[in-house]
Amino acid sequence: MDKLNMSRGAPPLYLQISQILREKIMSKEYAYNTIIPSEAELQKTYDVSRITARQAIQELEKDGLVKRSRGVGTVVVYQERIEEYLSNIKSFTNEMRDRGIVPSTSFAHMELERADEKLAALFGVEKGEQLYRLERVRNGDGSPIVLFVSYFTLECGFVLDDSLYGGSIYEILQEKGLTPEHVEECFDCMMPEPWVREHLDIRKTMPVLRRIRRAYMADGRMLEYTTSYYRSDRYAYYVTLKKT
Repeated sequence: MDKLNMSRGAPPLYLQISQILREKIMSKEYAYNTIIPSEAELQKTYDVSRITARQAIQELEKDGLVKRSRGVGTVVVYQERIEEYLSNIKSFTNEMRDRGIVPSTSFAHMELERADEKLAALFGVEKGEQLYRLERVRNGDGSPIVLFVSYFTLECGFVLDDSLYGGSIYEILQEKGLTPEHVEECFDCMMPEPWVREHLDIRKTMPVLRRIRRAYMADGRMLEYTTSYYRSDRYAYYVTLKKT
């Protein structure tokens, strides 16, 4: 058992207990989606009051590491952040596979949508012309990471069957002889709208990382326009810059 420091001037007991639990979560001794000891168990293990045990768990809750679930207990919700280094064009599926994470799709919907002025200008089509709109929630090891909202021209020849879009869209495009030659991306942070929060299963106060991608073919025509909403607690981007 981890011993608490009872000496004068030591940190409060609830902070010591929360730190012990935090280290066990970070080391995956208490893995994602598992139950940590209850208040009563902590009270008995560390010989502290119920209030002290409750405060220790509340510290973890404040930092988004655990979540109380009625009738179940206190569940670990922390997962390691996925770090992507921006260096080449890569699909989400390959990003996950490269890190040993199993990619999946929990929601997909393909439909036709008429282009507004912005989309028409981006794709070089007439306003009101139809485009493919694909909305998907992609997961890593079973938990939601990102919501994609993508647009493509009719040239892509997609089938309006949601069951076909659980894997890599870039692999589908490649089979059609359509591959992006270069992309332009913009990143910012925002507070998500309710429909985004619902898709990603995040609390109202959690911001999302928004990534806007414009992918072009070799002849300069736009192939894809995608807005991605990443869980800020699960994803981070790194860029390496060199002196010119």
